[in-house]
Amino acid sequence: MGTDQVLLHRFVISQLTAAGADRDKLIRETGLPEWTMAGDDMHLPSHTFSRLWEIGAHALGDPAVALQVASRYELTSLGLYDYLFSTAPTLGAGLATCGPYVAAVTTNHRFDLIAENERETTLYLEIIDGEGVGRDLTQLWGLSAVLSRARRVVSDPLVPLRVTLRQQAPADHRAFVEVFGTAAIEFGASADSMTFRATDMDIPLTTADPVLAKILRPLADALPPPPPLPSAWPRRVAEALAEALDAGDASLHRVARRLTTSPRTLQRRLMEAGTTWRKELDRARDARLRQAASAGALTRARQAQLLGYADAGSMRRAARRWSIAEHAHRCERFD
Repeated sequence: MGTDQVLLHRFVISQLTAAGADRDKLIRETGLPEWTMAGDDMHLPSHTFSRLWEIGAHALGDPAVALQVASRYELTSLGLYDYLFSTAPTLGAGLATCGPYVAAVTTNHRFDLIAENERETTLYLEIIDGEGVGRDLTQLWGLSAVLSRARRVVSDPLVPLRVTLRQQAPADHRAFVEVFGTAAIEFGASADSMTFRATDMDIPLTTADPVLAKILRPLADALPPPPPLPSAWPRRVAEALAEALDAGDASLHRVARRLTTSPRTLQRRLMEAGTTWRKELDRARDARLRQAASAGALTRARQAQLLGYADAGSMRRAARRWSIAEHAHRCERFD
């Protein structure tokens, strides 16, 4: 089970209260003992943070409340995590601290800053445990708070090239456009992310402090590493492959585009998760074939068509790979 620093809860509760919510009711309905509101070095179960957002949104009648709270983010609210960011020399160096040091505030999330190509860099936000409205609001807060924090330490306007959100599109997008500064927002996407110009990463921070950064780094390095997400990318790839097979093009480049990443990054993520693009493609095709065959016999030509093969010969060679892989898996189970 993931945990979140109580500093997160306290900041959000203070902002929701300022917006008109009943502080005592927020704490009570979230299930937080009053004594957790005092003291800094304390982590609470992550489900309480998601629950807090749900209750706040309902109390204020504002489904986009996470955006409004994030836009009022106060730098240093999260202590060491904020100082590591704000003392960095450039925006890119500051955002790069989000990933390795996220455990300073939460063990339920992971940030990844990926240079997609020479022109674009994307910040991805993954959640380990969360679902429904609480998940959507927590992720929305996470991305928009990072953007708000960044805007406070650069002298030039900072606007993402695009934003992708896994949540479904709301009836009214205006609050999203206002906070992110762009209408290039994709809802129902496969990832929660913000993409910036690669040149934005070189913007100097007005709060850069190399001396303080050097002092803080050993403290930060003593923190536990960010939590691994071994199943996140294979799961996302499986979903994208199913859609790509339906569309008749399950190529690496097409699936990478569906996941708003580069083929090279996609392959690296799968390797980190202990698998490969070929294994995931074969697994998806095998699952699709089993599902189709359950409804009745299929000709070889029809099977090849369903699985996106050029001919039946290519499909037979893949079938042999599946058979070998399945045999190896069974041997591992009985060793």
